[in-house]
Amino acid sequence: MTKFCLRVSLCLLSSLFALPLLAQQSLPQLTRIDESDANITLDGFVDEAVWENLPVVDGMRVINPDTLAETPYETHVRMFYTERGIYISSINYQPAETLVARMTSRDTQLDRDGFVVGIDASGGGLYGYFLRINLGDSMTDASLLPERQMNMQWDGSWNGRTQALDDGWSVEYFVPWSMMPLPQVDDVRQIGFYFERQVGHLGGEAWSNPALPRTVNQYLSAFDKYELRDIEPRRQLTYYPFASTVVDNVRNETQFKVGSEIFWRPTSNTLLSATLNPDFGNVESDDVVVNLTAFEVFFPERRSFFLEGQDIFNTSPRTSGRGGPGGPVSLLNTRRIGGAAIYDVPGDVDVVPTDLSMPTELLGAVKFTGQNGSWRYGTLLASEDDSEIRGELDDGTRVHLQAQGRDFTIARVLYENTGAGGRRALGWMGTSISHPEIDATVNAIDAHYFSADNRWVVDAQLMHSDVEGVTGAGGFADVSYRPRRGVQHTLRSTYIDDTLDINDLGFLTRNDQMNMDYSYSRTESNIPGLRGRDTSVFFTNQWNTQGQPVRMGLFFNRGYNFLNNNQLNYSFRYFPERIDDRLGRGTGDFRITGRWGANLGYSTNRAEAISYNVNLNLDQDELGPTRTQGSAGIVWRANDRFSTDISLNYTDREALLVHRGGGNYTSFESHQWAPRVETNYFISAKQQLRFTAQWTALKAFEDRFWQVNPNRRDFLQPVANPDSTPDDFVISRLTFQARYRWEIAPLSDLFIVYTRGSNLPRDSFDTFPTLLEQSWNDRIVDTIAIKLRYRLGS
Repeated sequence: MTKFCLRVSLCLLSSLFALPLLAQQSLPQLTRIDESDANITLDGFVDEAVWENLPVVDGMRVINPDTLAETPYETHVRMFYTERGIYISSINYQPAETLVARMTSRDTQLDRDGFVVGIDASGGGLYGYFLRINLGDSMTDASLLPERQMNMQWDGSWNGRTQALDDGWSVEYFVPWSMMPLPQVDDVRQIGFYFERQVGHLGGEAWSNPALPRTVNQYLSAFDKYELRDIEPRRQLTYYPFASTVVDNVRNETQFKVGSEIFWRPTSNTLLSATLNPDFGNVESDDVVVNLTAFEVFFPERRSFFLEGQDIFNTSPRTSGRGGPGGPVSLLNTRRIGGAAIYDVPGDVDVVPTDLSMPTELLGAVKFTGQNGSWRYGTLLASEDDSEIRGELDDGTRVHLQAQGRDFTIARVLYENTGAGGRRALGWMGTSISHPEIDATVNAIDAHYFSADNRWVVDAQLMHSDVEGVTGAGGFADVSYRPRRGVQHTLRSTYIDDTLDINDLGFLTRNDQMNMDYSYSRTESNIPGLRGRDTSVFFTNQWNTQGQPVRMGLFFNRGYNFLNNNQLNYSFRYFPERIDDRLGRGTGDFRITGRWGANLGYSTNRAEAISYNVNLNLDQDELGPTRTQGSAGIVWRANDRFSTDISLNYTDREALLVHRGGGNYTSFESHQWAPRVETNYFISAKQQLRFTAQWTALKAFEDRFWQVNPNRRDFLQPVANPDSTPDDFVISRLTFQARYRWEIAPLSDLFIVYTRGSNLPRDSFDTFPTLLEQSWNDRIVDTIAIKLRYRLGS
């Protein structure tokens, strides 16, 4: 299949990309200065002599709200480059009393005074970076793919500082060449730049140059291009040695580990990276989720090694879940690498459930990515260590269970052409897993089109899997059309047969589907009394391959953004009658009646010292009774360094449907509370104390009993209580984390983290306050982790 995919790709290239080149236009030259002459102290003050004679870039326009109006304050941007990287400064004029500074964790989105530099490192709108620093030095960054696909989990080695001034505030950036892959050129290279400014006291109003509001398709490819000469970064070697220790207070164990991550650029357009004896310790925690459905929950990657250079393995916007409902469709979900081991547990052996879900240690991983002309490529190899857990026989004898680690191979090739305006791309990707119990291979071809007039966007993909000799196939195509700014039509089509299986290394919510979804969205500005109004209509029409409707829905959503940046949103939805073919896990399908739903939400300006939000959701469970969900939250920012965020969710269900096996179901009356608290204190912009606590508790009381009709697809049939033992159950899970982080230098951190967690037995019936107390006391996780990671080299 791999050879077939490559032949098809190569045959299509000659016809798809045989396009005339546009005449080259003269581009502005970016100033080059020797590093020894620059003499920059990166402190946020734009006071070095080198800045004085550089040209000023301004020309910003208002893009949020989408008015493209002239801005009330000036913004003076200057930039130059050296053999080490790019320096950028900006003086952002505004009255000093209007400054809004808020310190937050990295990548936190919040309205305040901030400045963005966008860089198209490819020079052709193929890949780039989004670098934002806010007044107070809190950072946000992301890698970019066409046109506005942002990977917010990526962290770069750039640096920046800000300073408050009497007439506004200023910022200085340094972006090293070692952070970016650069195409190989003989002498002159092109790089695109984009500048954006957010003004907190104007309700988070955003200005940019070039003016690229979200109501247009173009973004990365429309960055202003500059020419750079005499720049060929030398071979760069960067390595991140680390040392860590974890004290497990539950198992009374202490583990020590040392290792390193290595990043080497033999040329400006290639990157070889490796991790040796990696430590992916628990310095971040996932959200606590109660999932009683038949579908897996997706969790994003957080490990730096797998995030660096990962964009080449993104085959479509659906990789990150963008483009509609149903979750991501991804050939590579790196959370599978180092995931739970595959144990064969005998029936007479009891093991702790959390031991079965513990992550697997990695022996190592290697990744190679690069570019040659219009071709980009990448490969990733990873190998897991063998695992061992303890179990107990029925007579109390302790035994050890072992599991062999898996080996992973991923390869990717992508051809892109932007010569005639717009963008055309064709790629192939293959994945493979080797293990005594798994032999899984997946191949896919993806194609992309972005019209020269910026109105049409097409993304398509074909997939084929072979898992233990069982083959499957599927594909999808997404078409977006913007007839004018602020209006978009999107059509999404999908066909996946019932044997396609990419989930050993990828992520797919379900196979066995054929869909045709349509959405219409409209953004309006210049409305009296409003900053903007968003309207969307969505129709989903999803069937299984047997021709049965499995998800049908009509949705209407409207949102108002007021002049003070408060927001009001409401939505209505209708789900026609459908078939549920998943909850029973193969024991019989059943019909679900048509249902209605509505939502109303209100939130205040998050840039204020105190902000709050409330939300009410009303809809119906599968059997028809009402489901009510309410949430509320408040954020208090006592000053720029301290914040507390408290939220509370409550869900009341009259008919929570749970499959009990063999086509038997029980509907429960359930009540669920889910509070969350996060407190942050910044000793400085680079030193943070963070405390997070998240608890979710659900009580379910059996109400009625149901049975699938074995003769035909029908509504569930009510039956008598099959036994006298109540099926009532409780779920109570808590996670608490106290974390100190010191960013010693870019991508160099010291972490000290205390983590505590619990998962109470299902029969722990008590009051909710008592359940919370028990969840804190009856811990199954209690660890202290210390980790030092330092960046050395280029």
